[in-house]
Amino acid sequence: MHFNIISESDRRIPRRKIMALLSLIEEEEEPPDSTVNIVFTNDRKIHKLNKNYRGKNRPTDVLSFNIDDDEAEGAVFGEIYISTDTASRNAREFGRTFTAEILLLCCHGFLHLLGYDHEAEKDFRKMQGKEKYYLGKLNR
Repeated sequence: MHFNIISESDRRIPRRKIMALLSLIEEEEEPPDSTVNIVFTNDRKIHKLNKNYRGKNRPTDVLSFNIDDDEAEGAVFGEIYISTDTASRNAREFGRTFTAEILLLCCHGFLHLLGYDHEAEKDFRKMQGKEKYYLGKLNR
């Protein structure tokens, strides 16, 4: 799998840690051999995406979009959009560093691409457990 990190943000993005985290998840979850684009953007752009694709008229922290189902050359498995504006606010609110928040959002977004969801309480607990597992494994 190939990961592209694209930053439209003026914030420093912890690229090496993100790559290490996504590689850990990839090893265990075995996604298709394709590309994932991770786009760091601002509240204005993610607000527009959230409104257009989810019908929610507000910014959010992370959005994930599955794109290609196959492993053909050049296939894009999905895209993850993260608002660094919202990530920064979340980090302050929850007492985390900006880097820790970004890693959590990358993990969360990638798990969504892999089919995990959190609509039902059971699914929420499963996804949250996966996040804690992978983030813990990264920090060992």
